[in-house]
Amino acid sequence: MATSSTSIGIAQVPVSCYFCKGQDIKWTCVDCNVRMCNSCKATVHQGLQCSKDHDVISIQDISQSPQGSQAVTTVVISSVFNSYTTTLPAVHTLLCSDDDSLHFIYNGQKPDKLQFMKGKLLKSSIKILFMLKRIICDIAINKNDEILFIERHDHKIQKISIVAEIKTVLDTSQMTLMAIHVNKDNEVIVGIREQGPPFPVQDFSVRQVIILGSDYKRKVTLEFDKKGNKLFSYVFRIRTDSKNVVYVVDHSQYNGRIVAVDRNGRLKFTYGGKKDLGIFQPTGITITLSDNIVVADLSNYALHVINSKGDLLGLQFIFKDLGIIDPYSVCFNTEGYLLIGCGKSENENYGKIHVVKMIDSLT
Repeated sequence: MATSSTSIGIAQVPVSCYFCKGQDIKWTCVDCNVRMCNSCKATVHQGLQCSKDHDVISIQDISQSPQGSQAVTTVVISSVFNSYTTTLPAVHTLLCSDDDSLHFIYNGQKPDKLQFMKGKLLKSSIKILFMLKRIICDIAINKNDEILFIERHDHKIQKISIVAEIKTVLDTSQMTLMAIHVNKDNEVIVGIREQGPPFPVQDFSVRQVIILGSDYKRKVTLEFDKKGNKLFSYVFRIRTDSKNVVYVVDHSQYNGRIVAVDRNGRLKFTYGGKKDLGIFQPTGITITLSDNIVVADLSNYALHVINSKGDLLGLQFIFKDLGIIDPYSVCFNTEGYLLIGCGKSENENYGKIHVVKMIDSLT
């Protein structure tokens, strides 16, 4: 029996502008997942209040970028500029202010060493300008150069004025504060949870990141993604980039990750470390001028650098390469140097602060 086959042709429909349905597509919005022409990008998309911080890239850039072939460099630090020995067993949090004053804390298990210090880096030593003996778990600096801090297992935000006066500026009542940060717009961002043991995280557990105005009034609450899942388990550190995307060092009972979420509650990505490393224990985080994220990984004595899409750009094992041990905290000074706050080595009594230069392609 003779048989015949029929070929069915499927017409290809050209992609059109989401707004005007024209064919001259030039741009795509990563956040909205829409494509648009030049005119609609300028007159429609940019006019939407909800899209002012969205990531818009050209179609040409997409076509020229190799998919899934992001090279990961094994060199993050190009040189070690200087190293300083502190008078604390470890530098658990580290911040630089605009005048290059250094703020750092130790909140470990030695009660006689629990301190917050403010100082200046000299040629071969740290000049201490102010110290406070409190069990402080995190600090931030506002636009008035005032220091905000929270104590361990406490529910108050306290402020140290420029004349060293301390007062409470916010009481979160029955909730426990975990982390604090001030963004470029002088908004105060905190992580909170319910009182009691932090783990396991239950359905009724409250794990929030709250964005407050400079007047400490609540503006935004981040807790769930668009599917109703909890965004965070234990908010350990918070940082923001130039678009005010929130990056959270989030800890669980067994591992850690970086959670990136915009202020509308849209989850941008999660980063759980390189899969072949095993345990990923992020402790310190800071943001470069180009919005790359630098993460100190305590369990692997490493620095991870990821971009604003969550792609790994660089991974260096700084103990193996540079002898830098126990990296707890990181920050940039005004000259662009990366500062790494560390614990003490086996034969030493005090933690160190290393001043290093990152390679230009990652900054």
